[in-house]
Amino acid sequence: MDSINQSASSQSQSKDITKKRQNARFNEKFEGKLKEFFVEELKDIYFAEGEILRGLDKMESAAISQSLKESIRYHHTETEEQIERLKEVFQLVGEEPSKKKCEAIIGILKEGETMLEDTEEGSMVRDVAIIIACQKVEHYEIATYGSLAELARTLGLDEAADILEETLEEEKSADVGLTELAVESVNEEAKEEGEESGNGVGSPYDPVEEQINDYNPAREHGDYREGDSDSEYPMHTDEDEDLYEEEDDEAYK
Repeated sequence: MDSINQSASSQSQSKDITKKRQNARFNEKFEGKLKEFFVEELKDIYFAEGEILRGLDKMESAAISQSLKESIRYHHTETEEQIERLKEVFQLVGEEPSKKKCEAIIGILKEGETMLEDTEEGSMVRDVAIIIACQKVEHYEIATYGSLAELARTLGLDEAADILEETLEEEKSADVGLTELAVESVNEEAKEEGEESGNGVGSPYDPVEEQINDYNPAREHGDYREGDSDSEYPMHTDEDEDLYEEEDDEAYK
């Protein structure tokens, strides 16, 4: 009896899903426009993935943590596979793979390069910056692949949707992995690095420099009275010394 009820419930849920999908379909005119938009967004992310590959190469070269390097290298391989999947999606919608310039990813990657420039080479702070830069890329991809998968479902392109969702899960996993790496090691190591560099190294106080700055020849010659300003007793110049010599010569003539 229970199995019959479960079967009936499953069939009911299946019908509800089918009905929702049918209700989500547009009439032929607007469905055509939606498909055009879907294809344009495919071209956008296809371009973006190629740019991301180059960005990952730069980030891996700049990273010093071996764990971070390995994480980036692994995702580089995933990204190459994701590009191949996008080609499959193009075929499923009857289109040749092509690219459309993605201004969003260009901006995100440019910001990542700026973060590298603003951090010291070979420092853990730079690794922190690399993780943040990579996660900004991941979040863009998560938003894009999630939206494209839902559009594919709406258009009845279930096979395409499955492919896009596979990539979506990889992007989510990469993002989680970067967060764990930051929390478990990189952030703390960067903090310790900063604390070590601040423990008396490069202290601004220099007693020798202070003695030099406080030196006033007027004190040596007994001309200085407590409370007098240094400006009232300027340091002797070479011209002053010449004048003193001339006066001495006149005195002995």
